[in-house]
Amino acid sequence: MRYRPQHKAETRQRIVAMAGLRFRAEGVNSVGIANLMADLGLTHGGFYTHFANKEQLVAAACQQAMQEMELRWREYLAEERNGSALARLADDYLSPAHRDFPDSGCVAAALGGELARQSREVRRAFSCGLRQLLDTLGEAQAADSALPASASLALMVGALLLARAVDDDELSARLLREARQALDGKAAPAA
Repeated sequence: MRYRPQHKAETRQRIVAMAGLRFRAEGVNSVGIANLMADLGLTHGGFYTHFANKEQLVAAACQQAMQEMELRWREYLAEERNGSALARLADDYLSPAHRDFPDSGCVAAALGGELARQSREVRRAFSCGLRQLLDTLGEAQAADSALPASASLALMVGALLLARAVDDDELSARLLREARQALDGKAAPAA
């Protein structure tokens, strides 16, 4: 059976997309190549047609997820001309939906601790994506923002990570709400 010329690229893209979802939902170390490939209806051996090892797949999945987030943020910039891009971006990022569905969300909040223990290749892919996010976030922030883009991103990622980790719905909501308020420059009420 002959495949279309783009078949290999499409298959690779399917593997990367599924891996990105699974890594964010389950963690890098919890996802095995054999199960991942079986979920896609592909053979374990076919994986090596596309990647030399799991490390390359993790780097590719991380890069793609970061690019998707950066594109979404760029859309907010294009749509919001009155200085409200940061508020819209923060509302989306610090939302209950993003908290509750890590598989389709931010790689940094879902895998940050795990990525710190990955190979240089994986950390390089993550770092490249993070720099792009910081550039976009810097463009979204008002010139008089009290926080630099790196502090804003750290606040957002940290708040989301903590909101996912706690077992108290009220505390989780508070973490998201107060992070949004801090980004807006509004003081949160004392607890």
